[in-house]
Amino acid sequence: MELEAATRRFQLWLRGLRSLRRDLRTARWADDPAQLAKLVAGYVSHFADYCAARAELDPVWTLAAPWASPVERGAAHWLAGWRPTTLVHLLYTESGRRFEAQLPDLLLGVRSGNLGDLSPAQLAQIDELQRRTVAQEDELSREMARVQEGHGAVGAGGELVDVGGLVGRVGAVLAGADALRLRTMKRAVEILEPAQAAELLVAAADMEIGFREFGLKYDGVGAGGS
Repeated sequence: MELEAATRRFQLWLRGLRSLRRDLRTARWADDPAQLAKLVAGYVSHFADYCAARAELDPVWTLAAPWASPVERGAAHWLAGWRPTTLVHLLYTESGRRFEAQLPDLLLGVRSGNLGDLSPAQLAQIDELQRRTVAQEDELSREMARVQEGHGAVGAGGELVDVGGLVGRVGAVLAGADALRLRTMKRAVEILEPAQAAELLVAAADMEIGFREFGLKYDGVGAGGS
């Protein structure tokens, strides 16, 4: 029953993500920063709610993610989800692509206000976010490696002596990974203007949904739905 409930929860979250992406795509071209800010906050809240729901699951299910396709688990997952620095890399990629496209206008002093128009102060803050996030990712990866090696849970003869403790440590690492994902998203949104944040979150949703659709197409996974 827990697996069925978790799978259903993932389906509902993904459905909500599609809806939020659609709304952000539509609103980002409108001259209504307040509406954009509201939608951006809704996107972050949607992810925060999903992280809170995941925290209630058995960590073994969360790590195994049976509702995901092998493509998603193999190519897109780091500690049961996307790697936090991926969001920063996505920000740089989208910024560079837009900057190149609108370079003639920028040289004429025409500002777009999108991700191709980041200020020096914004770029400095993004760089700091990336360096801090990399360090925190590395620490979580090291902790998971220690858990997988059985530190503190394996006896002298190689037998497991504290299964409950081991599962608890897995849960703590996964909770830390989700917390880092959420912090990274919140900080990126804080750095950006509403229109820029909307562009980033649309790109993030495209990535998440794209991996899902690719996995369903090529792996034939039906359990997780879409």
